[in-house]
Amino acid sequence: MKSIRTALFALTGGLFFAACEQPAQVTVKVNPNDPGTSISPHLIGAFFEDINYAADGGLYAELVQNRSFEYYEEEGYTTTKPLFAWEQIGASGNLSVEKTKPLNANNSNYLHFDVKDAQGGSFKNAGFDGISVKSDESYSFSMFVRTSSSTSQGIEVSLVNAKGNSIAELELEAPTSEWTKVEGVLKPSETDENSELVIQINGSGDYYFDMISLFPEKTFNGRANGLRMDLAQSIADLSPQFVRFPGGCISHGASLDNAYRWKETVGAVEERTPNFNAWGYHQTYGLGFFEYFQFCEDIGAIPLPVVPVGISCQFRNRQIAPIEDMQLWVDDALDLVEFANGSVDTEWGKLRAEMGHPESFNMEYICLGNEEDFIPEFEVRMKMITDSLRKYYPEIKVIGTSGVAASGYHYDELWDYSEKEKLDAVDEHYYVSPIWMLNNLNRYDDFDRNGPKVFIGEYASRDDRLQNAIAEAAYLTGVEKNADVIQFTCYAPLLTNVNHQQWHPDMIRFDNNNVVKTPSYYVQQLYSQYTGDEYIPSEITYSKTYQPNAKTYFGKVGVGTWHTQAKYDDIKVVSGDKVLMDQTFDENTSEWTSSKGTFVLEEGSYAQTSDEEPAMSIFNLPINETRYTLTLKAMKTGGREGFLIPFAYQGSDKFYWLNIGGWNNSRHAVEVANGGAKAELISKGGSIESNKWYTIKVEVGEKVKCYLDDELLFEIPEQAPPIAASVVKDLDENELIVKLVNSSDEAITADVMIEGLDEQLSADVITLTGASTRLRNKLEEPENVKPVSSTIQVKDLKNYSLPANSFQVISIKR
Repeated sequence: MKSIRTALFALTGGLFFAACEQPAQVTVKVNPNDPGTSISPHLIGAFFEDINYAADGGLYAELVQNRSFEYYEEEGYTTTKPLFAWEQIGASGNLSVEKTKPLNANNSNYLHFDVKDAQGGSFKNAGFDGISVKSDESYSFSMFVRTSSSTSQGIEVSLVNAKGNSIAELELEAPTSEWTKVEGVLKPSETDENSELVIQINGSGDYYFDMISLFPEKTFNGRANGLRMDLAQSIADLSPQFVRFPGGCISHGASLDNAYRWKETVGAVEERTPNFNAWGYHQTYGLGFFEYFQFCEDIGAIPLPVVPVGISCQFRNRQIAPIEDMQLWVDDALDLVEFANGSVDTEWGKLRAEMGHPESFNMEYICLGNEEDFIPEFEVRMKMITDSLRKYYPEIKVIGTSGVAASGYHYDELWDYSEKEKLDAVDEHYYVSPIWMLNNLNRYDDFDRNGPKVFIGEYASRDDRLQNAIAEAAYLTGVEKNADVIQFTCYAPLLTNVNHQQWHPDMIRFDNNNVVKTPSYYVQQLYSQYTGDEYIPSEITYSKTYQPNAKTYFGKVGVGTWHTQAKYDDIKVVSGDKVLMDQTFDENTSEWTSSKGTFVLEEGSYAQTSDEEPAMSIFNLPINETRYTLTLKAMKTGGREGFLIPFAYQGSDKFYWLNIGGWNNSRHAVEVANGGAKAELISKGGSIESNKWYTIKVEVGEKVKCYLDDELLFEIPEQAPPIAASVVKDLDENELIVKLVNSSDEAITADVMIEGLDEQLSADVITLTGASTRLRNKLEEPENVKPVSSTIQVKDLKNYSLPANSFQVISIKR
């Protein structure tokens, strides 16, 4: 079904299994003949947004920055000006940007070089952090030029290396008084990672330039105006089944004028209307909707374009299009269908054909909006566009939005709206902690199978280390289990230029010369290439002697604050009839250790008097009980927040705490720190008063219950067990695919019992793991974490060792 995967994972290390004499700690049981659930053929895709310089200076192969001199300052977003990245060489003449006689109405700025010296003058472009060229490749140069002077002198173009030496030269004919496109090829004599493009005028006079461009002749699939080869290939190697584009927040923009209007991104490149980017830089739109559709076609992915609905980003001073202007936004959606699928006899189908693609792009879906709040104005505008699409293009499936989070008012109301309007799918976005993912494998088990499908359009665990990839791999077992209701998923964001990062994490890191695939990249790749056609139920059971979460809440207890002063008293821990700790602070605090803050005895209480954050003091007695109750009294005496109550404290990088009155005394929460990263497990609105004693209680058992003055604040369910599994069948390949995730810090032995399967059959195993959960891939160390292949037999799945913090794909062809 996906033959390219066989070449991707070479045998690069030893086997990740071992025979174990001890009984297995976990059993995974599956019957391949049990009835299965069909899996969406578009389950795993990619999401591209121009963030982190992902397009210009990234995937879009243009090497000249600010090629049409359209950069401008935009308060709060960018300080770049029309001559950014350009510089005059020497003092002969003057560079300026003018608008008097532009190349066209959409591209109004151009460069005026007034050369005073008869010997001529020159200027240069620095590219995006330099221009990286290779000696064995050719580069296509082009520009529009005119002059108001009478001249027979040509123009010289060169690439100059970091030492100031010319490594490629090109001579162009003398310009005329009208805008003329001139072109040529530069072939560097050496490789240089930080060269500059230099344009030399050989005489005096007034010269005018626009759309100065330099492209590698080698682009992905050989496309003109194409994509950077290595980055595009890395995306193709994911084997995405769809691509969502162009955003994200840039879709609805920082304002209505800043919204991504696809019509401004198609047609001749020099006639496209550039715009500033909501992420703080400029975008040329050289990578526009035609190029997105073409890329989808090149890599065998279906297109999922996003169009705005006349409402800009609510986090950037939301603007709402007046009803009388909404036809423009409605037409954008309708005309996009015509551009993608329409006959060459239609207005927009004709343009597609003129751009080199008379055939339809076969667009099936359209995404309306991005993360909008549920407000009356959204309801009206969304319905106007949806109704028009259904009237004129009933075959197009409409995907709605569910806001910016995995739950809450807007999420619930937007889902209700989508069900009422019978939308085809709903786009969910959430960036969460690894623990959230591990605890939510069953999130979609009870979703309505008769309503809209689920599109998890943006999601990630909040970092790009091994532990995040393992959590994502575990979460995706739950996605495959529910692939009858989940139609699409895509990690976000896709790309980041390491020198211009605005968002973290990202799936692929790059600079001008390198591409680094994160551990999360490999998880997405493995799920995409081993999706299968049917999900087969499996059963996971743990041996009675193995209790994976028995020690989860072992550890010490303590008290603390965050930029707040407080007093604590009567701190007590009991387990059954045993009193494990009883502190009334009548004498000393020798059994307490403070990591930050100033903790002192004060009037028979334990007072924290500083502004440090977090100020924390831990009682030096481990609580090694599976059931215990912590009680204490607390009073806020100053500052802006409330109380921090650490428990299950196993070190400064591994603990829980109950946060009462956090976030400027607006919320209560339970948070967990693991491996240096702290995440919110559960929260609710709430505040506390100053100079008032409160009683706090934490009950630890199978669940953790937290109380404030006898009011139950939170009930935390038992932590998810460490093993997650998904079994799928690839019907074309007659292949059974078992995915196993061990999210614990210890290797676990498993009996993987596959009923009716010949034990002598060979099984290909791909393992993703590493020596530390904190490992990440970076420019200096790009392969800290990567998949390793091995081969076993089905019989080896008895007492099979699952490495700590690992994700394995086991492929058995029958």
